[in-house]
Amino acid sequence: MKYRIIMLAAIAAIGTSCLKDTVQELTPEQDALMAKLVGGPLSDAEDGVLLVKFDSETAGRIASGDASPLDGMDISSLTPALPVQPKNTEIARKYGLDRWYRVTFDESIPVKKAAEKFAAIPEITALQYNSFIEPVKPEKVIPFEPGPETKAESDLPFDDPYLGKQWNLINNGGSGAIAGADVGVKDAWRLTGGDPSIIVAVFDCAVNNIHADLSKAVWINEAEKDGTSGQDDDGNGYIDDVYGFNFVSCNLNKNPVKGNRLDWSKGYGHGTHVGGIIGAVNGNGKGVSSIAGGTGSNDGVRLMSCQIFEGSNATSDAQSAAAFIYAADNGACIAQCSYGNFNIIRTDDEYINGNEDKKIAGASLENAALLYFMDPANSNHESLEGNLAVFAAGNHSNPYSCYPGALPYVLSVTAFCRDFMPGSYTNYGPGCKIAAPGGEIIGTSDVSGMILSTGVSNAATQSPAVENNGKHDYNYVYMQGTSMACPHVSGVAALGIAYAKKLGKKFTREEFTSMLLTSVNDIDSYLPDGNKYKGQMGAGAVDAWKFLMSIEGTPSIMVKAGEEAVIDITEWIGSEVDELSVSIDEESRKSLGLSDDPVIKDGHISLSCSNIGAGKIKVSASVGKDPEMEDGIGKMDFSREFSIVSRQYTASNGGWM
Repeated sequence: MKYRIIMLAAIAAIGTSCLKDTVQELTPEQDALMAKLVGGPLSDAEDGVLLVKFDSETAGRIASGDASPLDGMDISSLTPALPVQPKNTEIARKYGLDRWYRVTFDESIPVKKAAEKFAAIPEITALQYNSFIEPVKPEKVIPFEPGPETKAESDLPFDDPYLGKQWNLINNGGSGAIAGADVGVKDAWRLTGGDPSIIVAVFDCAVNNIHADLSKAVWINEAEKDGTSGQDDDGNGYIDDVYGFNFVSCNLNKNPVKGNRLDWSKGYGHGTHVGGIIGAVNGNGKGVSSIAGGTGSNDGVRLMSCQIFEGSNATSDAQSAAAFIYAADNGACIAQCSYGNFNIIRTDDEYINGNEDKKIAGASLENAALLYFMDPANSNHESLEGNLAVFAAGNHSNPYSCYPGALPYVLSVTAFCRDFMPGSYTNYGPGCKIAAPGGEIIGTSDVSGMILSTGVSNAATQSPAVENNGKHDYNYVYMQGTSMACPHVSGVAALGIAYAKKLGKKFTREEFTSMLLTSVNDIDSYLPDGNKYKGQMGAGAVDAWKFLMSIEGTPSIMVKAGEEAVIDITEWIGSEVDELSVSIDEESRKSLGLSDDPVIKDGHISLSCSNIGAGKIKVSASVGKDPEMEDGIGKMDFSREFSIVSRQYTASNGGWM
């Protein structure tokens, strides 16, 4: 990623006196110009830095070295705000990213006063403080205590010893849990476990790339891995980005961009936990399983670290926006974003542009970078036109989603527990798109309701309140929050892309998202009347099996477990057909708990499922034969598959909306 850094020597040579001497109280005319302000709050602004957006003509002049619009302004440097690969220049221009510049000046000058001066320049159309994003803080962090009895359970799909404690993946009920309150991945694994061609960018703390359950799942930039330390070996504009890049410590003024290597050791291991939910290696006989971690042959997705948090340190608006550009330019097709600030923002326009009096500023630079990532021209997988962004709804119990997740073109994920009850912390309501397991501690000490995943192997950073008494495996920890729900949706989306590739299909992002949101399970049936979360958790609970069926084009029919179901299939096969028969494979029979074969008569199938599960039945029929003539007009045989999904409750619409 080569980009041109523009240092204005003539401007840099001018002393700082002009800006200092001429700053005055704003006139009414200048005050009106402050409507140009977007971005994060002044309280979190970086000293000596502003992000400014020029009109198209001026941006072109500045790119050619003509900085005359800034004559009289005492700045130290002027550089493009975001590095973009030359091949993607046109896409960047589409979203105005080429018009954003980073201005530096004397740090002794109050950044607000400097902003007032720059806002008065007619050629500047928008202006933004380079504010810092608040670090991710998990709801709860508790180290895993395996106990001597922990071992792989023989009836589970993989030999990972802790899989039996991951109710979020396979929930068989009992002890307050409800069977099926999971992501439906057990049945989906029969079809796909992911694919290494799928790169999921984790916008978070760094993913622990040496973790025994993750080392083979992390994305590797081979040119940098085999290259020379301190050099941009692959020419992508970033130095030593072997497993991704640390945007917290980088300096975007440098070309190429240099920063410290990924540092997953600080903080709570939030990004490592999130990454493990998506792509911890399945079937390696170690630790946990994951949604898209493969089928036991290291054939799962790859995790790219876009590190925007590092312990108590956070990245700035410009650096987080650069992370979206990096992910797009380096092959990621899913952005996993378990963060969201802007909790005071309540409308899309406020997020993008700020409100009228600028008491609340928006985030137009981040939004532009997000749109760049999602643009179909930046598609990074053969089966998906346009990349996908998934955000946590927020842990503030607010009746609306955090931004950016609330935007209409991204997925915002709410959190439920092992009994389908919404997490006490989850945001809900407008802006929320879909629900997934987020977990919650039961009482004060029962961790079985939390989400178990990978950790950073550092007791001091995991849970300071818990001493390492020799009983804990700090490679794995329990956490809870919408931060945990979010990667479940990213993982299921990754399975969907993998299955589409397997079938040779391709979908637009809009088509793909629509299938995901209409392939859900009902939540409302589990909620008591008057519950504030009813109809507020998004379209429903994500279901991997039903989603893969949508991608396949196979209708999913919901039945209630423990009761005989009579299914009318004439709408799919017609009523004027002959020689109907139905069959089922052994895996489906076992998953659904069928003791007797399904029976078909007069276009209706009768079956009774004893398990919470899913499977396929195949209906065969014929059409066209003349029944009056033994050797007359012949028949055409045909067949169709149907997906049967057995659940405790079934909504008339399958749980959708």
